[in-house]
Amino acid sequence: MVEVASLDEVSLRSVWRDEAREFTPWLAANPGLLGKELQMDLELEGKEVPVGTFSADLVLRDTNTGERVVVENLLETTDHDHLGKLITYAAALEARWAVLVASQFRPEHRSALTWLNSISGEGSGFFGIEVQAVRIADSPTAVRLDMVAKPDDFSRRARAGATSLSEAGGRYIEWWAEFLPEFHVAHPGWSNAQTPSPYNWMNFPSGKGGVRYGLNFAYPTGASNYSLSAHVYMDDGDSVYPALEAQRSEIEAGCGLDLRWDPGENTRSARIEACLDPADPADRAQWPEYRAWAIETLGELRRAFAAPIRNLP
Repeated sequence: MVEVASLDEVSLRSVWRDEAREFTPWLAANPGLLGKELQMDLELEGKEVPVGTFSADLVLRDTNTGERVVVENLLETTDHDHLGKLITYAAALEARWAVLVASQFRPEHRSALTWLNSISGEGSGFFGIEVQAVRIADSPTAVRLDMVAKPDDFSRRARAGATSLSEAGGRYIEWWAEFLPEFHVAHPGWSNAQTPSPYNWMNFPSGKGGVRYGLNFAYPTGASNYSLSAHVYMDDGDSVYPALEAQRSEIEAGCGLDLRWDPGENTRSARIEACLDPADPADRAQWPEYRAWAIETLGELRRAFAAPIRNLP
């Protein structure tokens, strides 16, 4: 007979004795766990962020869209106080997404999140996540997150109607719908992104705040045809770009790509990119070739830049 061990629940208070001093910092240090549940690549913007005389537990950013995510957490069963704070903080900080994390959800609070989602616009909403601590026998404690409330994207798209999406937006949704599964197979664990975008770009995390890998279709400067760009993008080019450019010879020597270094004159952002030119997103017959190039090039960029980005101050 195969011996099967039992999975035992552990008191959350035995793992994190204090909500503010232990549980919130743990969530802040592990945004990828929440991101996996939300299908977002999250990075920390701040913890205990002031909102009037109060403070939001966590403020995160979706690195792909740049949208703000507010998190309110507690180690107990949900209550009116934390739900009210979540709504207040989301409004004050203009967050697109709001997340309530608790050990257990009361039915009325789960229903409240469902109702809030029913009246929220597309591209915004509320999530409810239950947190549990478990272990097998004397094994180290593991944490499990279970989503109990989420936005209903399907019904929203049905309400919005097909006419709300442009022809180009529909084409990009199809492009990303074909790209993302192959990307995840080639680079497992790199990104949590699962939802196809109606835009010509998507971003992927680098592990360093303010720096990300990206892919987009764009008109090159001075040209009339589209190109496909795979790049390292820096929000703060004034400080980050010089640190990477100082390693340019070493990076290029170990990288099999023809890189274009753009310090972003007259703007704070900067990028280092490789381009496939031309690459017209309307030419569906070439999509398999574009996908293969994009997946391989993003992987090569990550291989060449992972250590330099990780060692940035």
